[in-house]
Amino acid sequence: MIFQILLRKSLRVITILVGTTLIAFLLMHTIPGNPWSNYSSTARMMHNLGIDQSTQNELNRHFGLDLPLWRQFTRYIFGDFNNDGNFFCGAICGNLGPSIQQRGRSVQNILFEPPEGMGFWKSRFGYSIRLILFASLFAVGFGIPLGIYTARKSRSAISRAISVGLAALISIPNFVLGLLAIIVLASWLKLIKVIPDWNYASSWIVPTIVLAIMPMASIARVTRTTLVNTLNEDYVRTARAKGLAESRVMLIHVLRNALVPIVTFLGPTLMEMFTGLFIVEVMFSFPGFGRQYWESVLKLDYPMIMGLTLIYATGIVLINVLIEFLCEILDPRIRAVNQQGAS
Repeated sequence: MIFQILLRKSLRVITILVGTTLIAFLLMHTIPGNPWSNYSSTARMMHNLGIDQSTQNELNRHFGLDLPLWRQFTRYIFGDFNNDGNFFCGAICGNLGPSIQQRGRSVQNILFEPPEGMGFWKSRFGYSIRLILFASLFAVGFGIPLGIYTARKSRSAISRAISVGLAALISIPNFVLGLLAIIVLASWLKLIKVIPDWNYASSWIVPTIVLAIMPMASIARVTRTTLVNTLNEDYVRTARAKGLAESRVMLIHVLRNALVPIVTFLGPTLMEMFTGLFIVEVMFSFPGFGRQYWESVLKLDYPMIMGLTLIYATGIVLINVLIEFLCEILDPRIRAVNQQGAS
């Protein structure tokens, strides 16, 4: 039974990753231009520093861009024979290919390799994962307590004011919040540097808050709505009628049954943070893979785009699987339904 469930989840993950990679591959090749002639190379061409056609043809042959699209895709996923006749394995073996714009350095080396003498957390991937972790802790650490407070004091003026403020925060895009933070905190108040030094913890505060503020507000509102609905259930009124303390009623009878909707909502919320990395990292010149993704799209660095898309898709799928697993632990009814479906 457990083997069938794991097999079904694994097949679903593989299907999603292959489908996402295929869609990204097709969309990538619909963008006008090529790695040698695109928006980012306009300045070089104005100074007559562009690459001539014969050199472009040689580079296309070297990177396999002269092949049909179907073969380029299978070459990237499964591997192929290089110009020397040697076989190389593709993305299924962890080989994300050579970056076109960075002199053929492998994508995994650019993303995961830290500078010499430094640890993993100093790599581009390490920087982005740290920012996601800090933002997640901020969003969950403030969102759930705010939701609990506004649910318990749902009719008070303070609770209503907090709810209005949360609704406003959800309505403001993070790039607007980022610009306001730079203008107010950096230009006017001089509290932060325009070009931060990421070796200091204080430089991480503003990007973390900008990335986490919208998810935090969403988590707080969902927590409030879920708890308000649960507080009106008969078993909660029965628990109070027995004379149980309010704190025990909230922890044992209310939060325990309200956790599943809250945990389920955390999945899309964490995915929202992953997509928010594009904007936040570019605005604050953050050395993570979100900024690298943006630059690779501008330069049409095909292997880098594909590699980052695969990393993003893998992270999002793993979050979904983890959230689903947690929900099955918290609510045995979900586990029973899934086991019946597998059988």
